Amino acid sequence: MSEQQLETAPVETAIEQPVAEPTDLAMQIEALRSKNTELIGERRRDKEAREALQRRLDEIESTQKAAQQQQLEQSGEFRTLWEEAQKTNADLRAQLQEREQKINEIQTNYSREQLKARAIADLSAAGALAPDQLYRLVQDDLQSKDGTPVAIKGGVEVALTDYVAGLRNPGSGYEHHFAAQNRAGMGTTTAPRPSVLPGTANPFRRESW
Repeated sequence: MSEQQLETAPVETAIEQPVAEPTDLAMQIEALRSKNTELIGERRRDKEAREALQRRLDEIESTQKAAQQQQLEQSGEFRTLWEEAQKTNADLRAQLQEREQKINEIQTNYSREQLKARAIADLSAAGALAPDQLYRLVQDDLQSKDGTPVAIKGGVEVALTDYVAGLRNPGSGYEHHFAAQNRAGMGTTTAPRPSVLPGTANPFRRESW
């Protein structure tokens, strides 16, 4: 290659992208925390209501046993009481089941919001330009395990912090979502540090998914 060709070769420069405003990110995280507090309160109220229903059900069942002990089986009064108790039991059990389902939904929403808040905070700390937007792109890889946020890639469980760090690596497919750091002078390049051992496939590259 001639010296003239070297001199005229264009130099590629990275396009600066705006970094997410810290104030906007703080507002998003604070909104998530507020939502979590609301979910905790609702879960507590539903738990108290469920316990009250369970106590009422226990009282009715106790009444049934007392009636049996009094040997009222042959009387019309007992049959009426028994039928009313059966109906009440069915209604209470239906209410308990509905409450249980609602509590499970609240717990699921709470875990989801906790995971989202943690992921957005980690993405922001790693230098993501738009943490909330990047979260939406990778949220299918994230889940909560025993209350701890983790990522699953190719069936392998990865700590959330390690997963986020891997997204910055060249070739991950998401590196352009992060602010450039340690940029070398114009016309020079710096080889990135390997994030995996030699001979080991990078789990964050698209072809490894």
